[in-house]
Amino acid sequence: MEQLIILGLGARSTLFYQEKLHELYFCKKGGYSTFPFILKQLDFNSINPYLPNNTSVIAPILQRELKDYNRAEVKLLVPNITIHKILDRIEFNLQIIHPYELLNKELENSELSNLVFFGTKFTNNDSYIASYIKDRSIEKLRDDEVLFLDDLRKNVYANTENNEDIIIYNKLIEKYSENYIVIIACTELSILNSSKNKNVIDLSILQCRESMKIIAQ
Repeated sequence: MEQLIILGLGARSTLFYQEKLHELYFCKKGGYSTFPFILKQLDFNSINPYLPNNTSVIAPILQRELKDYNRAEVKLLVPNITIHKILDRIEFNLQIIHPYELLNKELENSELSNLVFFGTKFTNNDSYIASYIKDRSIEKLRDDEVLFLDDLRKNVYANTENNEDIIIYNKLIEKYSENYIVIIACTELSILNSSKNKNVIDLSILQCRESMKIIAQ
């Protein structure tokens, strides 16, 4: 029997995924339905200072904590986009619900070929992302926009974002989605995303929808 494990990291982002999964499951099943999963919570502070590239520190922690779930029938949902770069370097028997693999499939339905990524300050200069994107052009944000988004996602993590920043953020999405496919590639930014524009793809939502397909068949 297939089993879904959520790797709990940041408290707010992990809760966001759980609430979204329950929402999607209830919409499909009705009644008193809640999404069935197992939460494996880690101390995010043991990992976060070493993201995005310190595999030598992060990989042993992930291997140790996921050892009991490392089976082919287990599907792993990770509420942090950046850490998938590390996960790709580790051999697992479990199957990862991978945001960039899902993005590739989603892009097949889009006519636009130019992408822009909203994420951490590392996101816009990361060749790792480009390795997953086929036949698409990635536009870089302005430096001040990169810094704004990076500060905003930190504020969301700390529950200190303000209404003015949220308005600026959603206007930035609106601006870029006129001519680009906007990829929300940071879970904290997903929490604030209210856009229904077809040119906006939220990687967190792609992960949750894929989880639904697996569990709610």
